[in-house]
Amino acid sequence: MCTGGIYWANIGRIVYGISEGRLLELTGADDKNPTFSMGADKVIAAGQKKIVLEGPVPEVEAEVVEVHKGFWNKK
Repeated sequence: MCTGGIYWANIGRIVYGISEGRLLELTGADDKNPTFSMGADKVIAAGQKKIVLEGPVPEVEAEVVEVHKGFWNKK
């Protein structure tokens, strides 16, 4: 779920395995999947709700990357 959706759903904590930058490396530039290059910290800072942000979590990075490999189209 994107950070905007999490904000509006009143979820108070986000734990993520890899950074937005690392995810962008995996997704690449693709017209079918345009990315929004803004980290969750910036989205949360623009809001008025307290949301705890934890991550990236190094212990699960390899597993998260493996799940994404081959899923995204790269040009």
